[in-house]
Amino acid sequence: MLDRICGYIYRVLLCRKGRNPDKSIVKKLVFLHPSEDIEKLYGDFCIKRIKVTLVTVLAGLILGCFMKLSSVTGRGIPGTGFERNEWNGKKEHLELYAISGEERLPVDVILEPRLLSEGELDSYSKSFEEGIGDLILGENKDLMHVSSDLAITEKYDGYPFKCVWRSSDPKRVSAYGGRVDPSSEADVVLTVTYSYGDYKRSLDIPVRVVLPEMTDGQMLAAGLSEYLAGDQKEKREDKIWTLPAEYSGTELRWENRTEDDGFLIMAVFAIVGVVIYTASEKDLTSRTERKKENMRKSYPKILRQLALYIGAGMTVKAAFTRIADDAPEKGGEFVFEEMKIACLEMKQGISETQVYERFGKRTGLSEYIRLSGLLSQNLKRGNPGFTGRLKEEAYRSMHERLLESKKAGEKAQTKLLAPMMMMLAVVMVMIMMPAMTGIKI
Repeated sequence: MLDRICGYIYRVLLCRKGRNPDKSIVKKLVFLHPSEDIEKLYGDFCIKRIKVTLVTVLAGLILGCFMKLSSVTGRGIPGTGFERNEWNGKKEHLELYAISGEERLPVDVILEPRLLSEGELDSYSKSFEEGIGDLILGENKDLMHVSSDLAITEKYDGYPFKCVWRSSDPKRVSAYGGRVDPSSEADVVLTVTYSYGDYKRSLDIPVRVVLPEMTDGQMLAAGLSEYLAGDQKEKREDKIWTLPAEYSGTELRWENRTEDDGFLIMAVFAIVGVVIYTASEKDLTSRTERKKENMRKSYPKILRQLALYIGAGMTVKAAFTRIADDAPEKGGEFVFEEMKIACLEMKQGISETQVYERFGKRTGLSEYIRLSGLLSQNLKRGNPGFTGRLKEEAYRSMHERLLESKKAGEKAQTKLLAPMMMMLAVVMVMIMMPAMTGIKI
């Protein structure tokens, strides 16, 4: 089914009248598959790249739709409310949307674990920990210029105390989570009681609230967050905590805040599809270059064989045909495939001179174009020193290959220099660190 769709797209978009095939792709396909139907090869290549691109884009669309569906279905709020963890469980961070009319207000709530009753507390004797200082600053510059939420929690890393907070003005600075009322400036005194076993002390902390202007929606969200935090704190002994249906005369609907990356996934897969489509031609170019390099490596070998057979008394045509016939089927040398095509053309009645010229043009390499010129000139004019010229050409080509190999080796050494320096640095560190740590100053 997919192949039919890709074939239809190919016929509609790439085979319509007035649209010529991509010449660069056709040239590479002819070079890689000289004996096959180029029109069919071009069609198969285009259909394959369309298929890969289409599959990638469809996968992105399907995955994006699933993510959007997951984000929508994950918004529902439990009808019975939120069930608390037991007293030794973890706090839950609820990311909600308060829907007021057409406006969706983001609200964060920390759902505390269930508070133990007095009877349960009698069986659990706990030590308390305290933490104070500039740890409560959060993102503020100092406590006299508080412009964002304070880092007020029950515990702080690195301190063995548990904190109990009180606020002189809970509407301005909440003692639960450090939420700040954005309506106006105010001076507030926070009182922290820190304890550890029988050890217990208190500290008053003056705070000056200075806040930027906020929109009505932001003020409503902040007030709602403070209300929810206080409400769920007051009802910590309840097993189920429910969200209010209205606040300050405003009706509310609730949803979980979920990340919706559906469109992003679709866009990413679409881009990947385009990249795959364009990269398919690069793969064709890479295969073409590998074949050319393989044919260049075979060039000296072909020259030596021609010189050997012609020097032994064989004609140029016989030597050329003998080399093509003796070529291994799975030797991995592409030049023999071109030579076999040339031999087939001679059997079909094409002149020997024309066959050699076409052989050189098909390869597209200067080395084989020179060889075809030598073979053609020998047929047209005759050349008593032809065997010697073939040997000279073979020697020159071998010398050029050696020079290219040396250049490639020098480039490889240059590329390996940076990793070698990094390895040297690692070895020096491994040697020096034990020596340095063993010195007592």
